[in-house]
Amino acid sequence: MGQLDIAFIDKIAESCVKLYNELPKTGKPVGAEWSVLSCIIQYDNRTEEFEVVSLGTGSKCIGASNMSATGDILNDSHAEVFARRGFLIYLYENMEHALDSKQSIFNFENGLFEIKDNVKFIFYSSQLPCGDASILPKAGEEEQYGDVLQSMKKQALEDICDVEYKKAKADIHRTGAKCLSDSEQDSKLPGASYHILGQVRTKPGRGDRTQSVSCSDKMARWIHVGIQGGLLDLLLSKAIFINYFIFGSGVPYSDESLTRALLKRNAEDPSLVQPDILPQFYQSKLVFPHIRTQQNVRPAPGSIVWTKSKGVEVAVQGRKLGVTKKKAKSLSSSLFISKYNIYKRFQSVLNRSENVMKSIGLENLQHVPYIEMKRKSKRYLDQWELVKDIFFKSWTKKPDMWNFCIHQT
Repeated sequence: MGQLDIAFIDKIAESCVKLYNELPKTGKPVGAEWSVLSCIIQYDNRTEEFEVVSLGTGSKCIGASNMSATGDILNDSHAEVFARRGFLIYLYENMEHALDSKQSIFNFENGLFEIKDNVKFIFYSSQLPCGDASILPKAGEEEQYGDVLQSMKKQALEDICDVEYKKAKADIHRTGAKCLSDSEQDSKLPGASYHILGQVRTKPGRGDRTQSVSCSDKMARWIHVGIQGGLLDLLLSKAIFINYFIFGSGVPYSDESLTRALLKRNAEDPSLVQPDILPQFYQSKLVFPHIRTQQNVRPAPGSIVWTKSKGVEVAVQGRKLGVTKKKAKSLSSSLFISKYNIYKRFQSVLNRSENVMKSIGLENLQHVPYIEMKRKSKRYLDQWELVKDIFFKSWTKKPDMWNFCIHQT
């Protein structure tokens, strides 16, 4: 897997921001609001052509009590998650194209799909993922003291060891994501001792606590088990991995924190769970216009998802914006990246793959609940259990509630 040059990295970031700028204003930050932008880019390593295939924005989550057993409400509306779910839709579309002998990124052989050798994927995000990767040392603290404090600093240095001084003044960037309730908790002591490193964390949300782990935790899972998830894994001959991660400028960044959070974490011997594809991390010089700053102090309430075939949808509190109260509870009115609609898309592909149906012991899909189908993904689940035990040590326990079925029409 070759290195990407700086000019190409910036070109990727520019294409993501350009696409974002071309989208309608609905769902974007206004006034003093900020947001996060994430995209997944398809890259041909033979021709060096690339294309943004999914886009997401947002930084919101719903509380555990608002989760829906019918799979029509999104628990997690962070940009990284929306981009990934839009990418799943893109993968299903390409599977359908392969079955119809149309141009596709997949080969279809022996009832299973496999990504073509020349197709690689890049993940762009305007900032580091929330959670463990966002905990990194602050740089340039001395610039914040002002002239008076600078003179006091010089005087102090005459009396104390320079190393001890720096240690006393050290501080870190913090994350709003919280340690799991049954894990060791942050000390919240001043400076560099505020957080503990390596913890699985849940995202903050309005009201009750969320069940959604941080984007650092989710990205680490995608790197080690595949970004496709359990359902899609049933249709694949091997997992799908992101080859390159690009992050924006104007925000805290550290290769060290990314390596720790996404590649090493708590594993005493990281080689025991070495990912099949070791991704490369880069930072673009491009600054996303809606990053969090001293002027942009409030997170935008909306989240955007985009794919070329489906266009744009905007979510607020996990529901599609603009749906009337009368239709709000209709499954057909949920976001196209909802659990319900993704499971529906999965079934439409699986219905056409007789070999896979037989291999997982199914004759029809009429009464197979979503959660039961995910349990059939043995290869994915076995790898996930290995990674979870060695790499993370713990994980959030979500309720076993998604027993919905797809009613065939």
